[in-house]
Formats: sequence, structure tokens, C-alpha cells
Amino acid sequence: MKNIKNGSFICIAALFLLFPCGNLSYGQSGLQTVQEEEAQGVPEETASLTALRGIIQIMEEIQGQIAVKKNELAGITEQEQRIEIIKEIEKLKEHLNTSRENFEEIATGLDLKMFDAKPQKQFEWKEEAQVLIGPIINELKSITARPRLIENLRTQVSYHEKKIQFVKNALRNIQELTAHVHDELLKKQLIALEHEWYNKGKQCSTELTIAKYQLAEKESEKKSLLESSQKLVKGFFKSRGKNFIFSIIAFFSVFFLLRYIHRYVYRSSSVYKSVKHSFYVRLAEVFYHIATFIGATSALLIVLYISGDWVLLGLAFIFIFGMIWTAKQTLPRFYEQCKLLLNLGTVRENERVIYNGLPWRVASLNLYTYLVNPELKGGMLRLPIRELEGIRSRQFHKDEPWFPSKENDWVILADGTLGNVVIQTPEIVKLLVIGGSDKTYSTVEFLQQKPINISTVFCLHITFGVDYQHQAISTSEIPGILREIILKELSKSGYEKDINSIVVEFKEAGSSSLNYSILANFSGRVARDYYKLSRAIQKIAVDACNKHGWTIPFTQITLHNAEKPQPKRVLPQNTKHERY
Repeated sequence: MKNIKNGSFICIAALFLLFPCGNLSYGQSGLQTVQEEEAQGVPEETASLTALRGIIQIMEEIQGQIAVKKNELAGITEQEQRIEIIKEIEKLKEHLNTSRENFEEIATGLDLKMFDAKPQKQFEWKEEAQVLIGPIINELKSITARPRLIENLRTQVSYHEKKIQFVKNALRNIQELTAHVHDELLKKQLIALEHEWYNKGKQCSTELTIAKYQLAEKESEKKSLLESSQKLVKGFFKSRGKNFIFSIIAFFSVFFLLRYIHRYVYRSSSVYKSVKHSFYVRLAEVFYHIATFIGATSALLIVLYISGDWVLLGLAFIFIFGMIWTAKQTLPRFYEQCKLLLNLGTVRENERVIYNGLPWRVASLNLYTYLVNPELKGGMLRLPIRELEGIRSRQFHKDEPWFPSKENDWVILADGTLGNVVIQTPEIVKLLVIGGSDKTYSTVEFLQQKPINISTVFCLHITFGVDYQHQAISTSEIPGILREIILKELSKSGYEKDINSIVVEFKEAGSSSLNYSILANFSGRVARDYYKLSRAIQKIAVDACNKHGWTIPFTQITLHNAEKPQPKRVLPQNTKHERY
């Protein structure tokens, strides 16, 4: 169809050239005739014969031109003119040879370049690159052909308009000059020149008309953005889109099939489970992962090759080459990841590792590594192996704790919070504090609070003091009496079975009191009453002092004046005071 349109443009140009003074109605009728011929079309079986007859005519014309040039050459003696004519004859012979080659190709229906081609002895990478990239460039050119053609036609219209204006100026100047000339010979030359420029103007006008017609036709084909997009998408999926989709399906089908086979063997084979930690099995897995990617990529390329879509195949090769070129920069990282997969890196299976501030056990080391913390709810992380780069693992003892608390444990934090652990996960730890409120910490923040776990056993340390007037019995009687009273009162309050020990010892002789250290050790069953027990022991100690008449001192503050006191002045009794 494109060839037919080009032929119509040539016909129109020929009509304008043959009949430059013809009216517009003739041009329109001629155009309608050409369009009718386009609608009727040319039978496909006669196209080759028509082309062959056209080539024969061209060859006859070229041969006639060569004969004319040879006759001219025979009658010329000047060397320079002979050289020019010889060059023209050589060009005509080249055109003749090209026409013969075209005739043979159309007649035989084969590419004769393949018949005359010789084996390439040296590899020319520039030529090979052109062969590979050429179809892609041509495809891009075909996509942008219409806007480029429109822009080219606009340039031609502007160019021809300038030429016509130039011709008009030339004709006006020649006519003005002719009007003032009286010499007949000069006037005749000017008239001939005017006629020559007039013909140039008609030719430019014809070319301008053709360019405007072509531009109008292309702009009339302009569609909305939605229609253009639909046409582009439809055209893509009608030609290359189908090949692209099939190649992508082949890639993922092979990839997931090989991955499924690996997972099936990994989960169901008892033999594999018994030897999966072996170095050779790990090495085979590394090669298997590489082979999976290579196999999927090969399936994609094979589909494109079978479909004969060289453009997509070339793009695929360029993409793969780009990945290989990029992998050159990431080769050290790839090497480290391979060491991790082989269990030869800084992180190894069944060792302890710190990740995001929390301890984890490396349960499985593979492309996706599993980290486990048995003390955390949901304590399993699935990480890509690249996340383990720069981390080191170590062996751990079987009694080594994985977290300072468990769910339902009572803990005291550095900020003074006493609470029961409701839930602890890799992200949060929620405490139930006294009064029924919830208090939530991030897990890392919870560890930074240095929690004290009092769920098994805890000890209260209380300092209590009596006055120095009881110094005589301060080390002999008071500690025993105070201990017995505290033990008796706590037992009455229901803590008898939870008391591990009560120790009262003389601690120090303070600045204003004799101080005793009360150490009360309880089981974790009464951890909830941690602060309550502390207050109860203080109360019992005060009641014991009241019962036995022990004075509880208070801090005394003595102020010392550094200046020497002035003597008091005493006036005589008979001294009279004068009034001022």
C-alpha cells in the first residue's frame, strides 16, 4: 500500500510538471482517478512482471544514454571534457549493473548477495554490532516514522515557500531591468532568463503543492491519544506482543518448575534431609540455583528464536549482556553470598547471631535464610541471604538464654515499671502493669531498659534506723527481735509459704541513727506484691519500734557560723538616754 501511495504522488507530480498551467479542477479529477486506482489495487500475481518490465525499460534507457555519451566522447579531443564524460559513462554503467541485479533478484526470488558472499576471514565487531542492533534501530525508526515524516514535510513546505519567494523577487528584478533596456540583444537575453526563472518557479510551485498535499493527508490521519494508544497496543500484541508474552511465560514456567522440583525434594525426601547439611549437597544446590536461572533464560531465548522475532531477541541479548556487565561490579558480593550458601561464610547454620539488636538462631541457611528465637511469639524471620552480609555468628551454649523474660513473667524495668509480660514478639513487648493498664515497648527498647525478672525469686532490701539512745542493745537484741516480728506479721498476712528467708543485720552507725539492713527473700509467686511487701516491711518495723519503745530519729541539721561572735554591750543602769 505504501508503494502504491508513493506511486500516486509521483503521478500527481508528473501531471503538474506536464500541465503547469492547468486549472485546479483537473488536478482534483486526476487525484480522484489515482485514489480510485488505489482502491481497486493491483493483482499480486502481476506485480513482479510489471516490475520486470519497468526494469527492462530503465535498462534500455541507460544503454541508450551510454551510447550517446560514447558518441560524444569520440568527437571530443580536450582531455578534461573526456574525463568528465568517462566519469558519467562509469556512473551509467553502475546504474545499469544495479538494474540487472534487481532484475535477477526479482526473477529468481532470491537474495543474490548470499550466492556471491565469501567466507569472512576476520571478525569485524563494528559490522557485527550493526547487524545485531540494526533491526532494533529500524524498529524504533518505524515506530517514529509518522511524526518524523510530518516534520520532514513541514520542513519541505517551508523550504519551497522560501524558494518561491526567492523566485518572485528574481522575476520582479528581471522585469524591472528589462523595462529600462533598449538594446534588443540584451533584452532578448533578459527575456530568456525571465522565462528560465519562470519555469523554476513553476517547478517549485509544483513541489510545494505536492508537499502540502502529503502533509494534509498525514495530518488528516491524526487520531486522538486514546485511539493512537489502542492502535499501538493492538499492533504490538498483534505482532511482537504475542512473542513477548510467550517468551515471558516460558521463562517463568521453567523457573518455577525447577524451583518446585527443588522444594519437593527438599521437603519430601528423607535421604535429602539426612545429608542436606553436607558441603557437597550445598555445592550442588548452588549450581542448581545457577542452572535454574540459565535454564529459564534459555527457554525465553529459544521461544524468541523459534518465532523469528529478531528485534526482541536482540533486545534480550542486550539485556543479558547488560546484566553480565553489571555483575562484574557485584562479583565480590556474589562470591560472599556463595560462601554463605556453602556454610563457609561468617554466618553458619545452628549458630547464634545478633540481628536488629535481638539474638537469633540460624535455623536454615539458603537463598532465603530462616532465623528463629524460641522465646518470642512469631519468632521466625525469613531473610534473603544478602541481608546476612557483614554479620557474624557464633556457637552458643545450650543453657544460654534467648530473651530475659517469657510470657506471664513479672519484670521490673529501669524506669521503675513493674508489670506482667502479656506478649513478646520480634517487634513489641506488652506489659500489664498494676491497675490493669497496658504498657508497650518496642523489643529493642525493652532490652535497653535492663529488665529484672522476679518471676522465680526476688529479694527486698530495706534500710531502717533507730536512735543512738538504744546503742546498748543495738547489736544484740534489736536485730533478732525485729526479725521475729517481721516474720510473724508476714506469716499472718498469708506470705508464710512464700518467704524464703528474712535477715536483719546491723548495717552502719549513721550521722543521726543506727541503721539496719533488712533482706527479705520471696518466691516468684508473690512477685505481683513486690512494692506492697516493701511497704508492709516498713510498717512492721515502725510498729515494732512503737511496741518496744525504740525511738526513730530524724535528721538533725546543725548550722555553724564561721564569724567570731561580737560581745554584747551592757549599758549602766543610771545611764540617761538623750533624745535627739
